[in-house]
Amino acid sequence: MLDEEKNNHKKAEGKGPEESEGQDLETNEVEVAEVIMEEDALEADEQSGHDQAIREWQQEKDELLEQIKRKQADIDNLRRRSKIEQAEAREYALHQFLCRLLPVIDNLERALESARLAENMPDGHVKGLEMIYDQLIQILEQEGVSEIEAVGCKFDPNYHHAVIQEKSDDNEPGTVLEELQKGYQHRKKILRPSMVKVCGE
Repeated sequence: MLDEEKNNHKKAEGKGPEESEGQDLETNEVEVAEVIMEEDALEADEQSGHDQAIREWQQEKDELLEQIKRKQADIDNLRRRSKIEQAEAREYALHQFLCRLLPVIDNLERALESARLAENMPDGHVKGLEMIYDQLIQILEQEGVSEIEAVGCKFDPNYHHAVIQEKSDDNEPGTVLEELQKGYQHRKKILRPSMVKVCGE
């Protein structure tokens, strides 16, 4: 009777050694599982943070590349505008120079005509003036300068400047009868219109 009460008392106080050891193993397994889960969670968080950093870096890289492309495009546009402005400046300077050179050509033509008409002018002098004149005209042609056609052409206010009108039965009204001063153009730009006599109505 006493032994039975002791056993009941032991059962009430606690479990046996084998049952206690099994419970400890079960507790350890739970703890290990929790640790593994925590480590997995940490690795997942770390991987997620790493992926987020990569995405942010990629986005920042793309933004910087886009900025570089825009800057490069701005630089290219600036270079193109600069080249166009330089070309226009050179063209304007050349146009102005050629305009100032036209009176020199006029005077050279007058001198050459006078030398041809002079009776006591040596042929060498006339030949020299002709060579200078031909060389000057050749240089101007190489630069794109050409004479404006006038005599026999229909009067065009863009190319001709009428200073005299004269009736003529042999020509239609508006026809250029005579060129009083040569006109020149540089490529498509007019340096000076031809001064002409026009057939009136």
